[in-house]
Amino acid sequence: MSQRRQVRVAPSFFDRLDELLPEERSGTGVASTADFLLHEIPPLIDLLAEDYQGATLEVPGVPSVRVLIATGVLVAHLALYVVLADDAAVEIIYLEIDAER
Repeated sequence: MSQRRQVRVAPSFFDRLDELLPEERSGTGVASTADFLLHEIPPLIDLLAEDYQGATLEVPGVPSVRVLIATGVLVAHLALYVVLADDAAVEIIYLEIDAER
């Protein structure tokens, strides 16, 4: 049985999230930052905690960074860029999303 890793979210992730999504849900149905944090992130944090290595891919040319690519509930696709911290915790550092559904 593997041990669950701690997963943290870096300030750079939140800065990027604020760039990509509005503070409030739009009239056309674009998810808000709160929607994203409540509905998209929890299952991905669980996945990273349980299977960091298996759930992520190496980022070519950046050996310390890995990426988790997923389809979303509220967004079409997303990519979480993560690093392994000195204490073996996974840290989510960056985000890309395709908000179009």
